[in-house]
Amino acid sequence: MKRVISLLLAVALVTTLLVGCSCGQDKKIDKEAGFEVDKYIKLGEYKDFTYNIDQKKFDEMLAEKTYEATEVNRAAKMGDEIEFSYKGYVDDKKVKDLSQDDIAAETDQKDNSTYKKMTDALIGKKKGDTATVKLSGKDASKVSKDGKKYTKDVTFKLKVKEVSAVKYPKVTNDWVKNESNEDVNTVEEFFDIVKAELDDNAIADLWQKAVDNATMSSWPPELYDKIKKEEIADAEYNADEWDMSLDEYYAMNGDTKESLEKEYMNQVKSILVMWAIVKAEDIEITAKDIEQRYQDLLVELEGDDDYKTIDDVKKNYPKSEIKEAVYLDKAQNFVYKHSKVKKTYKVHNNK
Repeated sequence: MKRVISLLLAVALVTTLLVGCSCGQDKKIDKEAGFEVDKYIKLGEYKDFTYNIDQKKFDEMLAEKTYEATEVNRAAKMGDEIEFSYKGYVDDKKVKDLSQDDIAAETDQKDNSTYKKMTDALIGKKKGDTATVKLSGKDASKVSKDGKKYTKDVTFKLKVKEVSAVKYPKVTNDWVKNESNEDVNTVEEFFDIVKAELDDNAIADLWQKAVDNATMSSWPPELYDKIKKEEIADAEYNADEWDMSLDEYYAMNGDTKESLEKEYMNQVKSILVMWAIVKAEDIEITAKDIEQRYQDLLVELEGDDDYKTIDDVKKNYPKSEIKEAVYLDKAQNFVYKHSKVKKTYKVHNNK
C-alpha cells in the first residue's frame, strides 16, 4: 500500500538555492507544474517576515512530547484525560451526525469549546457514569461529522468509558532511552529534536504567511483533484492505524466537510505559491537533490514491509512527485532564510 507523504509538511534540513532569472526557466517550470503558473497566482510579500520562537512555543512542545496518561479507578478531576461517548438529540430524536463512540479529551480543552463543555460536565464522574449537556446549535455544529449547521439546541448524553491521570515526567537519560517516543539515548539528543521541530514549525508558519499574502484568482482542477485524493488516502491510512472508520477519524480530529474543503484549497494555493516562488527566485534542483529525497523517504518509511529498498520507494513514488516535494522544501526554506527569526526561549526540564 502506498503511504501518502504530505508535500505541504515536507521540510528539508539542508537546501541549495541557485538564483537567477530567465524566460526559459519560466517555461521549464510551467512545463514541470503542468500548467501556466502565473495564470492562477500572484505573489504578495514572502520575504522579511519577523518570527519569534518564544518560551510558550518551547513549553508547549515539551509538554506534548512528555505527555503521559495512565488509567485510574476514580472520578475525573481537572487535569485528567477522559475517554467518553456521546449521543446528540434534537427535539428528542437521536442525530447520528452528532454522535460519537470514542472521544479522548483533556479536561482543560482549549481548541474545541464544545468538547470543553462536555468534559466540564464529566468532572466528578467515573467510568460508567453518565451526564447530560444542553448546547446551542452553533456549539453543536463544531462536532458535526458532516459539517452540518444546526440552529436548534442539542442535548448530548455522555458516558464515561475511561479516566486517565496525566503527568509530564522529568526528562532524564533513562526516560529518554526507555520511555520517550524519540529514537535517542540522551537528554541532549532529545532537546536537539525539540529545537529542530520548533524550527520546522517556524518554517511552516512562515510559509503559511507567504501563502496567505498571495492572491489566487483560480486554480487547475487537476491540482485540486490530486490534492483531495492524496489527503483522503492519508486520512484513510491514519484511520486504519487507529482502527477507526474514516468518519470516526475525522470526528476525533474535529474535521468537518467545511474544514476539510478549506484545507484542500489551502494546499492548492500553497503549491501554486511554491511554483511562483520557484519562478521568481529561479530555484533549481539537481539529480542529487532528488536522490537524497528518495533516501529520506526510505528512512521515513522504515518499518513498512512494502518499502525495504530504495527501488521499492521509487516504484511507488514517481519522480515528478519527488521533484515537487524538493521544490517545496527549497521554496519553504527560502522564505525561512529570508525572514528575521528570533529564538527567545530557554531550554528547561519539567519540574
